[in-house]
Amino acid sequence: MEERASDGPAISLAHRHVFGLRPEVKNNVHYAEETQVLYPAGTNAVLWQADQKQQKIFQGNEGAEGLTCMAVNNTKRYLAVAEKCYEGAICTIFDLVTTKKRKTLSWPESDAPEFVCVAFSADSKYLLTQTGKSPSEKHDWTLIYWVWDKARYMASIKVSNPQNALIRECSFNPTDSSVVCVIGDGIFKFMQLKEGFKTLPVAPAKLQSFMCHTWLHDDKMLVACENGDLLLFDNAGDFQTLLPTSPGEPRAATSIISFSKGFVIGGDDGYVRVYEKSDEPKEVYRNTRTLQVEAGGAAVRSLALSPSEELLAVTTSSAQLYQLSLLGQDLLKAEESAAFEPVLSHFHTGAILGMDVCIRKPLVVTCGIDKSARVWNYVEKTCALCKWFNEEAYSIAFHPSGFHLIIGQSDRLRLMNLLMEDMKTYKDIPIKQCRECRFSNGGQYFAAVNTNATNAIQVYKTYTCEPIETLRGHNNKVRSVAWTADDSMLVSTGADGAVYEYYVQAETIPGRDGRRVGNDFVQKGTSFSSVIVHTDLATGANTMYVVGSDQMLREVCQGQTQNVVKANTTLGQIVLANSAKSLFAAVAEPDAPGPIRCYKFPLDGYYNEFSAHAAPATRIRITFDDYYLFSTAEDGTLFVFDVKRKDRNMSKRDKESALPPADEILVTRTFLDDKQAQLVEFERQVDELSNQQEFQLRHRESYHKEEMVAMDEKYTAEIDEERQKYEILREEKNDAEMEAEENIKSLQEHHAKQDQELESSFQSKMMIEVEKYQKLALERETIHQRWGEEHQRILSEHQRKVAEMQRDFEEKQAADKNAIQRILEEKRLAEDVHAETMRQLEQDTDREIEELKEDKEKRLKAERDSKVTLRGQAGIHKRNHEELKRQMLQKEDELQRYKEEARKKDERIAQLNKEREHNVKEIRQRDGTIGDKEGKIYELKKQNQELEKFKFVLDYKIRELKAQIDPKNDKIAEMKKEIQAMDSDLEDYHRKNTQLQVNIQQLNNKHKTLQEDIVSQRKKMTDCQTVIKRFKTDLHECVQFIQEPRLLKESATALYKKYVPNGVKKQELDSDIQREYNRQRDYLEKSVENLKKKLLKDSDVHRQDNTRVLQENVQLIIEINNLRREIDYLKRERQQQRLHVSKLKSSSPGSPGKASTDVTTLTKEVETNKTQLDELRRRVEEQMTLRQSAALAAADG
Repeated sequence: MEERASDGPAISLAHRHVFGLRPEVKNNVHYAEETQVLYPAGTNAVLWQADQKQQKIFQGNEGAEGLTCMAVNNTKRYLAVAEKCYEGAICTIFDLVTTKKRKTLSWPESDAPEFVCVAFSADSKYLLTQTGKSPSEKHDWTLIYWVWDKARYMASIKVSNPQNALIRECSFNPTDSSVVCVIGDGIFKFMQLKEGFKTLPVAPAKLQSFMCHTWLHDDKMLVACENGDLLLFDNAGDFQTLLPTSPGEPRAATSIISFSKGFVIGGDDGYVRVYEKSDEPKEVYRNTRTLQVEAGGAAVRSLALSPSEELLAVTTSSAQLYQLSLLGQDLLKAEESAAFEPVLSHFHTGAILGMDVCIRKPLVVTCGIDKSARVWNYVEKTCALCKWFNEEAYSIAFHPSGFHLIIGQSDRLRLMNLLMEDMKTYKDIPIKQCRECRFSNGGQYFAAVNTNATNAIQVYKTYTCEPIETLRGHNNKVRSVAWTADDSMLVSTGADGAVYEYYVQAETIPGRDGRRVGNDFVQKGTSFSSVIVHTDLATGANTMYVVGSDQMLREVCQGQTQNVVKANTTLGQIVLANSAKSLFAAVAEPDAPGPIRCYKFPLDGYYNEFSAHAAPATRIRITFDDYYLFSTAEDGTLFVFDVKRKDRNMSKRDKESALPPADEILVTRTFLDDKQAQLVEFERQVDELSNQQEFQLRHRESYHKEEMVAMDEKYTAEIDEERQKYEILREEKNDAEMEAEENIKSLQEHHAKQDQELESSFQSKMMIEVEKYQKLALERETIHQRWGEEHQRILSEHQRKVAEMQRDFEEKQAADKNAIQRILEEKRLAEDVHAETMRQLEQDTDREIEELKEDKEKRLKAERDSKVTLRGQAGIHKRNHEELKRQMLQKEDELQRYKEEARKKDERIAQLNKEREHNVKEIRQRDGTIGDKEGKIYELKKQNQELEKFKFVLDYKIRELKAQIDPKNDKIAEMKKEIQAMDSDLEDYHRKNTQLQVNIQQLNNKHKTLQEDIVSQRKKMTDCQTVIKRFKTDLHECVQFIQEPRLLKESATALYKKYVPNGVKKQELDSDIQREYNRQRDYLEKSVENLKKKLLKDSDVHRQDNTRVLQENVQLIIEINNLRREIDYLKRERQQQRLHVSKLKSSSPGSPGKASTDVTTLTKEVETNKTQLDELRRRVEEQMTLRQSAALAAADG
């Protein structure tokens, strides 16, 4: 988009959809994903997303003349688009994921206007561009090697021959990105990038016209010739063979693409041929399928395979885009013929000459030189209907209702009804080559231009086709007509440079000329191409806007030019938004692209430009609600734009009250009868199918019943057999259970015997462990007492040293505070100096800024005064003369330049202010940094001096301490290891001892419980036996009366009363069991509670023991360290004594008595030290003995 002014129109355009394709672009179809297809349309590249039914537009660069070739990298991430530009060819790389422009490549040294081919390397890092012919002939057919992500040129070379032959394609070697290949008419070259391009010595068997090439999956190269031969080369470019299955027809292979099984070629004969790898060595590749794309035989322009290799996309010379499913039902091997389906819909072939939009339906109709009329649904983005004719259609008009069409053809004017599936002619009017026709806004009239009747405009009634007016006046072809809003007047313009207004009244007599309004406008020497009319609602005056060959947009009112806007290009068609806030114009410059311009209305010269067509535009229309804009051109494309207004804010009430699109359609009686007959036939077929299905269901049901009976008998026999097996298995199970019970009884007796043996052995071991434990406890108490005394001594020494260190620290702290106070005073002095310097700098800077601001304000005021003066002069002299108008335009241009200069100066002032602020900030930062660094330097110098003092002392002490530390560290490490081992052994012993105590307690409790149970059971047995004996005696006495029933009854009654005094209670036994159960449960709960308490107590004891042992270990370590220090002290004292003795011997040789006394004293001290060392060694050995005894005790336990 090109924006011509900052305060441009409040309306902008956004691409909604494009119907059409540009077949002239090289490699014009690619797959981005499985459902996304790339192709060119107009001056843009289009990404069609089939799953979302949306298009993404990649717009071309400003000033470019259109696309020439395309390429997509192997990962389907980047798109390279080459554009034609007379200042130098341009190649733009887009990111297909983000749809953003990544890089724009151009070589300033080359004046070639276009690239004929582009190619990515296999790793997507490099790009090849092949130029065409250049005007200076210095850079004809130059191959350029790029590192595209850095926009860096690497090398270039002219690849054509002395005859300047055509170059068609270039590519990278897939295995080596430094090797490239180019082909053309008699051109076949391999080159390698080594400090520039170097041509490799390769050549085919015969130089001929090479059309295209591709790299196969086995890294071989396939080249297609113009005569239809397919040549196979190896990776290095050496010729291998001519494929025997080559088409052999001229230009049968103009495009080629490889896939995993082989390759596909397409040619000018309209056929697509699929080749696969052959098992026969001589054949190499075999032709498995030949398919015709279109019945008309349009040439194949480009091929593309989807990433999964299931879809093949094909573009043709007729501007159609098809796709074919290759692997849906193994299509490559199928016998039936495959059908190519359009990816979106069928497009126009060639220029679109006529276009109109419907008011009541979301439809737009077009016609073109391909002899077709097409109805498009711009909401659903589909082609709703297509009708083919025998003649070309020059113009077309859509009735506001959406039911009728007017098509102007070479031999007649057709009035047609738009039916559901067809367009049906209901009236032919003998108007030949009608190139302009329009329905009135209400639809009751239509106007058609009759070039054979002295360039007259004929007006008819729509529903009766009765002519009501013949409007004359033009002496050359009428190019455009327009109705006023109330349909009372008609405006026309033509190649004669005239603009006329006509009254149109229905009550005029047929055949009578319409009355022309006297406000005519004629511009001789200018050919006008389009006119629109705007009616002012306040005054009712009509204002016309016309464009033509003079590259001006004119505003005409009452026969006079009110305003002229210089377009600097030829505007072909214009349309005014119904809101009267924007005017849209389509550029129709010959042999140039056709962008769309959006002018602010009323006209002030400001506009926005939107790229669209690659050829001059032919028609432009807008919907009645100003939501969509449509444009067509000679390149056969229909662009649909969304019209976006900044001030559009519809309320919910307005949306609800808006008239929805109509969904009614027209159908004929014959169509309804045919549909009814088809419906009856379908109902009959449904009945027949229902009967057939019922018969099949009954047949299947009977068959299933027979199968069920057979399966029932089969499963019954199997169940009986399984039941017998079950009985046998149950008997085997019973035998196994009896045998297992016997084994369990024997095992229980064996285990009971083993339990008794283990209990006796455990008791004996426990006695031994108790004795060992008592002995160790006594030894531990002795050691603990000795360690406590040593601990007190160490604490007193530690407190003394802490007091000394604290006194030294307080002295150093006082010195540091004095130094800090001195530094703070120096810092305050430096801050005062810095503040004074900053104040002076700020005053100087503010004074300079005020001077600059006053100067700029004076100049700006002078510029504003001159601007006001120029505008006043322009308003006074606006209507006087064209020369004054041109001067006014020049003054306005100068004013714009002045504004631009003032804006640049304001920007310079703002930039200087920013630089001043930045400099002030930087000065502050640097002053602070300097102050900090100076303070740090001063502190570091002082620290350095103090450290130098300590360094000498510390070095000397370090040397002495190193000599003393090494043997001590070794001994300490050994003692630590021994103590750790003793600690681990002691912990194991305590853990095992605790566990054994718990086990003993549990076994004692169990033994006690069992003894109590045995005593109670024995007591119960004795009581029961006594009762049984008494009962036997009484029963014996009762039996004596067996012969006397009365006495027997009395005796039995007395026996019952004696032994069952309270009657038999079924719950008596249950209550005893319940009491016994409660008693056992209480006992178990108490046992559990006792065990928990015992466990907690033992855990506390164990933890205390562990803590005590750890403390004792710590005391031992401390004592060992003290002993080591004493040993070291004694060693040093001994050495000093030896030195002292030697000095005495050397200094006083004449006093032997005294010397001998000293020697004797020293000898005694040495002996005493040896005795102490022996005592220490003995203690260590005792500790070792204790550790070993604890380990043995743990092993025995």
